[in-house]
Amino acid sequence: MRTLLLLGGMTPDVTELYYRTINNIVRTHVGGRSAAPLYMYSANLEEMIQHASKKDWSSFASVYNDPIKALTSGSQRIDGIVVCAILAHKVTSRLIAESKVPLLHIADCLSTYIKKTHPHITRLGLLGPKITMLDSEDHDFFVGRLQSPQHGFEVIIPQGDLDIEEVNRGMLEEVAKGRTCVTESTKAMFVSQAHRLIERGAQAIVLGSTDLGFVFEKDALPKDIPVIDPAEIHAKHAAEWILQLN
Repeated sequence: MRTLLLLGGMTPDVTELYYRTINNIVRTHVGGRSAAPLYMYSANLEEMIQHASKKDWSSFASVYNDPIKALTSGSQRIDGIVVCAILAHKVTSRLIAESKVPLLHIADCLSTYIKKTHPHITRLGLLGPKITMLDSEDHDFFVGRLQSPQHGFEVIIPQGDLDIEEVNRGMLEEVAKGRTCVTESTKAMFVSQAHRLIERGAQAIVLGSTDLGFVFEKDALPKDIPVIDPAEIHAKHAAEWILQLN
């Protein structure tokens, strides 16, 4: 099996989801008492949000570059890297440049999944932090990568500053603190915003934060509108990569 480094901590709940999902798939496939060969680094979410809010991407990347250097200096001990957060993919180009180790990008995994399971879908509604929703120029990040010629999706985000700020507030002030901190009114707000995206042509709703899957009420949307959780897809792809199935 290949050895993988999980860069987590944004948030601990999601880091645990990746660890559990990967090991469940590996154990099912290999059998017995098998477990995935993993290294894990858990960053301080508060520190990372402060770097992101200041757009200090150099400091943001340095938090993750330290464990990468420790595991790639001298005799290389890892075969690949997975970043367990969509927002942290903002610095993937810096991480790749530093390590030369393959990185499994969440947008690439998401695109592969959608084209395989929902080949008719080309317009994606996105809910997540403002930084993620508004950055469509960076093809190494998330929206820009999904909209690049490589993948060819149209990404629809909330319309107007008030809606964007409302979603961003729910993400940073509640979702990022853990699922128990999310109020019923905020859950309803996410559903309402999703309905608005559907009215504007979204054929699926993509949860633009790896934590949003814990609280988004998928059953509140029409049954013909898939709610797609990139975290689950990414973790499953990582397990298959470890097992060399993809």
